[in-house]
Amino acid sequence: MTPAEASLWRHRDFRLYWTGQASDVLGSSLSSVAIPLVAVVSLHATTWEAAVLAAVQKTPPLLFSLPAGAWCDRVRKRPPMMVTSLICALAMGSIPLAASYATLTFTHLWVAAFVVGSCHVVGSAASLSYIPQLLPSHRLMEANAKLASANTLADIGGPALAGVLIGVIGAARAVAADALTYLVTAWCTLRIRAPETMTEQPTTERSLRDEIRAGLAYTWRHPVIGPLVTTNAIVSTVLAGTNAIWVVYLIRELHWSPQAFALVMSVGASGGFLASLTTPRLTTRHGAGPVMITALVLTPTGQIPLLVAHPGLTGQLTIGCGLFLQLFGAVTHGLTQRTVRQQACAPDMQGRMQATGQWTAFGLRPFSALLAGYAATTLGLHTTLLIGACLLVLPPLRLALTPIRTLHVAAP
Repeated sequence: MTPAEASLWRHRDFRLYWTGQASDVLGSSLSSVAIPLVAVVSLHATTWEAAVLAAVQKTPPLLFSLPAGAWCDRVRKRPPMMVTSLICALAMGSIPLAASYATLTFTHLWVAAFVVGSCHVVGSAASLSYIPQLLPSHRLMEANAKLASANTLADIGGPALAGVLIGVIGAARAVAADALTYLVTAWCTLRIRAPETMTEQPTTERSLRDEIRAGLAYTWRHPVIGPLVTTNAIVSTVLAGTNAIWVVYLIRELHWSPQAFALVMSVGASGGFLASLTTPRLTTRHGAGPVMITALVLTPTGQIPLLVAHPGLTGQLTIGCGLFLQLFGAVTHGLTQRTVRQQACAPDMQGRMQATGQWTAFGLRPFSALLAGYAATTLGLHTTLLIGACLLVLPPLRLALTPIRTLHVAAP
């Protein structure tokens, strides 16, 4: 066994890939806090202007996921990964530059957010479909677990780091740190040495529309990938709705302080980090199918403390435990299903499969948030959250009724 096979941390190219992706995630975590504060504090955004900014950030997956996936299946993956990182660096870097000259406007902020969101769609389609080329199939679970650990650590530390930077240098200048992280991502991707092979292309030229249609049909009709994608879509859509209103419920109904909310969020994110460490062993011992179904059961279970908690410290601790459980299940399910999809997918469909999953999962999020807001206004916050918790029972039932319930993945 070679050192690279013994541990992925000894695999030079994976270390570079992981460092680049971790830098990307950390930067996104920083800007997720800094950008809204630039709008509200520096530009004195109204509620409508802030809502438009949020909508602009969520729109690119709906518009570009499918063509990005089809295009990425035609080309080598590393060039678009590097180019999109450099464009994001320029877009983010333009914000503190414009602010330093007192020329920053809402239009500038919206355009930058849209450009970065669009590049994320293309870069994500390329990077996720590149992993099966960089590593053999039996190392994908370990790789995805290490990538998930970077995501959860960024969720824990990113907002705190953003708070420190904003307090010291201001929100607009803090965005410059995000620009630097994209440069790190591009540099790490450039230094990967592993040769990248092109997938075999069909002998007859097909239009991008035909390839998108083929990707949709392949993904949705696949006996393993199809149920996983639809299950992800249900979970993502429901959580987009409940997440849009649960902060309002905590602040207004349970009278939480912003500090208590931030602390509980950090506690919950640590559940995701624990999942990134334990999931490979769980899937090896129990199988991917049972692990995914059990993890999905934890999602509605984690909602129960939110529904029964009362104001005060006990309620905060209870909800923190529920969020810990929910994010443990979310990360366990997320990295397991990603590994299963990568292993089950044909090489020439990786980009379109990833993009179809992203489009299906994220496409309905803006509408779900609006629907949840309307329901909370008419039915009440608690009733709407209860409906969301009940809907989250459907995903584990969906998988339990398919052959996925006995599925295993290749052992690391």
